[in-house]
Amino acid sequence: MKILHVAESVQGGCGTYLNEMLPLQSASLGSAQVRCIAPRQHLAQLHRLQPGQLLPFERPGRAQGLPGLARAVWQAVRDWQPDLVHAHSTFAGAVVRGLSLLRPMPPVVYCPHGWVFDVELPAAARGLTKLAERWMSHRCARIVAISEHELQQGLEAGIRARRMALVRNGVSPLLTDEVAPWPDDRLRLLFVGRLDRQKGADILLQAVAPLQAQVCVRIVGERVHAGTGARLPQMAHVGYTGWLSQQQVAAQINACDAVVMPSRWEGFGLVAVEAMRAGKPVLASAVGGLREIVVDGLTGHLFPPDDAPALGSLLAGLDRPTLQRMGADGLDRFLAHYTSGRTH
Repeated sequence: MKILHVAESVQGGCGTYLNEMLPLQSASLGSAQVRCIAPRQHLAQLHRLQPGQLLPFERPGRAQGLPGLARAVWQAVRDWQPDLVHAHSTFAGAVVRGLSLLRPMPPVVYCPHGWVFDVELPAAARGLTKLAERWMSHRCARIVAISEHELQQGLEAGIRARRMALVRNGVSPLLTDEVAPWPDDRLRLLFVGRLDRQKGADILLQAVAPLQAQVCVRIVGERVHAGTGARLPQMAHVGYTGWLSQQQVAAQINACDAVVMPSRWEGFGLVAVEAMRAGKPVLASAVGGLREIVVDGLTGHLFPPDDAPALGSLLAGLDRPTLQRMGADGLDRFLAHYTSGRTH
């Protein structure tokens, strides 16, 4: 079987997913049977794929890149003749399923990696996106939900259960034992993600502003979507690294005391699983897939979304021995439920 993966962007969780799944598929089917269409500007993110597996297209920006993505899919289906097309995230799913209206296509599997109607939208826009996803669901053989939350959201939008499949996301058990330097006796809190409104870095910074004597914070990531939030403030106890490789992110996780995920919405929350893999507790807002990954009081803590005072109170009451016990329980939960082998 030949599988063609299609991604409009591979920054963040989607890139991690492809780096985890495609090598396992290649080992099962042969590397020549798995290919991936991805932006030329993002190819460095797909470091676990062989060059011959990558079919790049130009993406100077989202809107400007969509015609190039459509051409790349059209040509790959025509020339390589895959047996299955797996589209990742909203825009790739729209392009692939839209092309199926114009030409015969192999069976299409679509993975939203977080429904577009699960984000902050006006009611009318949310209704229209639900209608579009429900209509486009007839253009694919299966829709893969990566969390129970994503599955339920799809069913509530009117997508038929027979088209939906739950396959929880996962990562490989060990990425690196390297520990990033972080010389500080205060509790070390790590944020990993886009510096956009969804991920809630601004909430974390509001929460830690009065806690300089107790905690220090390291923020890994950069803004991706323009105009999605105010510029983040500079504080003496907060450091910014920009984007890092997966190996470097894992080393940062190994060095912290806890990973904080103050997301305003989240289809899954892969960073939480990466933290649990390293035996680190997760402090997360009670939204989306995070509510099923994090066991409140056992593998970390859940707090109300968009509530900086609640997060601040939680952080002020933390101690390192408790966090270490939670991290150990989180590792057990990771090994039982969230390895990439199970996902594959």
